[in-house]
Amino acid sequence: MYKLITIFLFSLFLIRAQGQQLTSVDDSKKTYLATHAQIEYLEDQKGQYSFPAVTRQPFRSYKGQVPNFFISHSVFWLRIRVRNNTAFSRLLVALSHPTLDEVVFYAVKGDGTLVDSVLISEKEPFGSRVNKNQNYLFNLTMETGSEQTVYIKLYASEQILVPIEVGTIKSIQEGLALKDLVFGLYTGLIMAMFLYNFFLLFSTNDKSYFYYILYVLFVGLSQAMLQGYAFRFLWPGFPGLNGYANVLIPFLNGIAAAEFIRHFLSLKQLSAKLNRRMLIIELAYCVAFVLCILKFRQEAQVVVQFVAAAGSAYVLVMLSNLSYRKIRVAKFLLLAWTVFLCSVIIFVLRNAGLLPYNDFTYYALQVGSAAEAMLLSLALADKINTYRREEELARKEALRVSRENEQLIKEQNIILENEVRNRTEELQHTNEELKEAMNQIQHTQAKLVENEKMASLGQLTAGIAHEINNPINFVTSNIRPLEADVTDLQQVIHKYETLDLAKDLPPQLADIEKYKKEIDLEYVYEEIAILLSGIREGANRTSEIVKGLKSFARVDEANWKRVDINEGIDSTLLLVKNTFPQNFQLIKELGTLPRIECEPGKINQVIMNIVTNAVQAIQERILEDGQQGLLTIKTWEQDDTVKVSIGDNGKGMPEEVRNKIFDPFFTTKDVGEGTGLGLSIVQGIIEKHNGSIQVFTETGRGTTFVISLPVR
Repeated sequence: MYKLITIFLFSLFLIRAQGQQLTSVDDSKKTYLATHAQIEYLEDQKGQYSFPAVTRQPFRSYKGQVPNFFISHSVFWLRIRVRNNTAFSRLLVALSHPTLDEVVFYAVKGDGTLVDSVLISEKEPFGSRVNKNQNYLFNLTMETGSEQTVYIKLYASEQILVPIEVGTIKSIQEGLALKDLVFGLYTGLIMAMFLYNFFLLFSTNDKSYFYYILYVLFVGLSQAMLQGYAFRFLWPGFPGLNGYANVLIPFLNGIAAAEFIRHFLSLKQLSAKLNRRMLIIELAYCVAFVLCILKFRQEAQVVVQFVAAAGSAYVLVMLSNLSYRKIRVAKFLLLAWTVFLCSVIIFVLRNAGLLPYNDFTYYALQVGSAAEAMLLSLALADKINTYRREEELARKEALRVSRENEQLIKEQNIILENEVRNRTEELQHTNEELKEAMNQIQHTQAKLVENEKMASLGQLTAGIAHEINNPINFVTSNIRPLEADVTDLQQVIHKYETLDLAKDLPPQLADIEKYKKEIDLEYVYEEIAILLSGIREGANRTSEIVKGLKSFARVDEANWKRVDINEGIDSTLLLVKNTFPQNFQLIKELGTLPRIECEPGKINQVIMNIVTNAVQAIQERILEDGQQGLLTIKTWEQDDTVKVSIGDNGKGMPEEVRNKIFDPFFTTKDVGEGTGLGLSIVQGIIEKHNGSIQVFTETGRGTTFVISLPVR
């Protein structure tokens, strides 16, 4: 029974094989392309068939020249019958489409016996291949005049194009060597364009050259990938890169092409709309990149090819439009792009079976891309030459304009010199008038400042006179009774001096004792002591006042000296306390301070001016509502700075007055009562000491001045 079934299946095999034409290798020097009825195929959509079960499935004859199944998820089986009519016992089957993912060859004799099988995959390192070539090669061992059937199982994530060539080992290798030679020439040309323009990039500093060399580089890599040379020479030990390179290299090629066009045509300046459309094309390429990263490689292949086709058509239309608008650089780019697109069209039509598979259609894409690279290089050179010509014309025009301007300037200079001379005379006259006016202003200002000083001096003098008058009056009132007492003592002494020793002494002494009782000598002694004590106290008080005045003025010291601010405050208050009203309270909170370097007299003047203003504000408040006056003076150290706070409970100031109090000649007093220079002088002194003065005021609550002076 088993034999009968075997004979029946073998009979079916012979019957199916009778409709298929032989691929007969008759000349050992030729290679034979299997086409049309010489090829039968089977589409395995689910990938369920295996060898030898697939031999029992019905194959269909391929109608085209070269099998082309486009992009498909199916597994395809091909079958060809080969006859060896040469004197050689070994033949070679070559599939010249290196981007297939996996190919399995099976050689079967006429009686169904399996002779040999080989699996070649892009997932395996290149070194694992028996025949070290980027194409898929399979050795057939068969005697002269014998026939064998070759089954080919293949799968690819991109377009499946299967040109099958059969011949002797020598003829096949010669054909492959010719392809290697042509690609070597192509690679040399691409590298020459790359290196030449790479050096021009540094000499011209033009971004167009940068994107050109990137574009040329990726064009070359694209061809190397399509021809299988990239896997063979660039990453033979990393087969995993093949699955990504089929998308990533076209992606980078498209991005580089779009960027080159944008910068070469200066689309950003030429047309914002065209520039945005090119960016949209780049974004579409990025979609394919994302799909590839997510391992949707077939979908990424479809997106890349669609974007490349749509983008190429758009660029062709855009360049045609720009060329029609007489834009010179667009014409060169249009020529290069047209040449390349023609080669792409030939390549696509060949893959679609509309053009024959031959050397012309095989090498069209390489020739087109090489021609495009050279034309683009010429376009860049022409662009640079155009820029140089434009620059030369611009220099000549600038020189002409410069000479005209020079002549015009000479003429204008003569006119300007006359006008300047006349204007200078007018300005000199005006300047003299301004100097005279400035001298008058300075003289007036000096008088006003002097008046302010005299006013302060008058106030100070009045205070000193009042303070000194009290102890002087005290001394003066004690002098007369002291003179009377001294006279009585002198009378007593005189009586003792006029004693007549020749007479009886007791009566004379009795008269003296009587006189002592009359003048109450004991009381005279006590009164003299009291009067002298009062005179001494008045003298001491006067000495203290003079000492305070000396401390205030510091006339006997150098201009800058390290002093205690608290001492200056005390001496100043001593001199102005006669101005304090009756219903008044002074609060002093003087902290421990380091000595600071300053002009003591100037700082005392600052304190006196602010205290005087505060007292005047308090007096106005007392006259208005009778509220007790309060003057608060505080000192403290903070961050290497001495702080002095002088606050009153006067009426305060509105904001508009506060903003002007340091302006020269600004005053709120009646005419004749103030010059408005006091606080302006205060600010100048504080700024000279590298300090600052702040004002805090509120209407109805009073005003506080805070002075900050650096220790050094």
